[in-house]
Amino acid sequence: MSDLLGVGSGRSRSTIYKASCFLLPFVAVFSVTPLNHSVFYHINEWGSESPTAIFWVLLTNLGDGFFLFPLAMLLFYKMPDKQLAIIFTMLVGDLLLSGGKALLSSLRPVGELGLEAVNVLGPVLKTDTMPSGHSGTVFLLVGLAFLYLKSRIQYLILLVAAFSALSRVVVGAHWPFDIFLGAWVGILAAVIGDFLASKLKSGFKSRVVFILLGLLCVVVLPLYDNGFRSYKVIMYLQFVLALLALVLSVHCLRSLYQDELAVRMKQSGTLFNKLFLLGQRLTKFGMVGASGFLVDMSVYTLLGQWLGVPHLMARGGSYWVAASWNWFWNRNFTYSHVPKEKKLKQWSKYLAMCVVSFIPNWGTYYLLTSFVPFFLEYKQLALVSGVLAGMLFNFTIATVFVFAGRKSNVAKGANL
Repeated sequence: MSDLLGVGSGRSRSTIYKASCFLLPFVAVFSVTPLNHSVFYHINEWGSESPTAIFWVLLTNLGDGFFLFPLAMLLFYKMPDKQLAIIFTMLVGDLLLSGGKALLSSLRPVGELGLEAVNVLGPVLKTDTMPSGHSGTVFLLVGLAFLYLKSRIQYLILLVAAFSALSRVVVGAHWPFDIFLGAWVGILAAVIGDFLASKLKSGFKSRVVFILLGLLCVVVLPLYDNGFRSYKVIMYLQFVLALLALVLSVHCLRSLYQDELAVRMKQSGTLFNKLFLLGQRLTKFGMVGASGFLVDMSVYTLLGQWLGVPHLMARGGSYWVAASWNWFWNRNFTYSHVPKEKKLKQWSKYLAMCVVSFIPNWGTYYLLTSFVPFFLEYKQLALVSGVLAGMLFNFTIATVFVFAGRKSNVAKGANL
């Protein structure tokens, strides 16, 4: 895949500027002529052909941010220096698309024409038609592709995005005008995101956010319902994309860990001393974790067996009490040599880390107690398995982020 990766250049930016200007005449024509309605009727009829319906349903879901982000990760997981631009593009895109819908509130085809006059696939939507959020979201990726990838894949992404935007008319969700406006907004967001990222250095923090967004997709996608879950293929796609996001998030986390370790190894001191200190710190971290486990088990038993709280809720409550306990002792024992950060800020960062580690921890417990009868009877053993699943992740993030004592980045002096 490395031969598909490129670098943003003046020529790339010129191409994307021209593309955004190319869309504006279509926006103008469809906004002031009867073509908006006549073209809608013609294209919307395609959705009544049942053999092709699933094709359009699949395409239209690519414009959903939770579906699209794992695919964006696949394109850019080897380009950590571009991940800040992706984050900025998503934020700007969401602001422009959501703000546009709020300011330009108008009726969708079903709201204006009535349900009987429109072929609808998926949820029935009546308001907030412009700009098309799905079209804008998928064209964010087009803008990023033309800025940072080589031409062989740029045009494939453009083709898929064009059909995905067109599908919004086919499923009866938007007018043609909406999709052209949404596509223009999406490309504009990529231009702004690229500009903002060029003013800052992409580094540790932006890479962590990129990983967290991937893990958010892992958590949300299996249960996510945007109105298309009645199509089994969409449910399968959600699980496949969640698995893809998980694999890529783990890869990005491993890459980040290796880069951070390389930075630390360049600091003064022998390799043996560094490894010794790392082992000493891991031992302390384990001791704190062991004490936290006792707190976790005690609170879990108190809530579940003595107070009668349902065991899944008791498990969640005990976890957060133990997490706060571990933060306090890691701050004052494991990482006592590190310059102290403000307590509230550092505690918040530690709990944010625990939000992510809570996934393998609580998830392991949930799976074991839900699907393995042995662990349903011996829930404490399932709890132990969950604790072990989250420990290595916690140590890594705590060392390079929560208790780093410096601005931890791949490139020295980086900001994000």
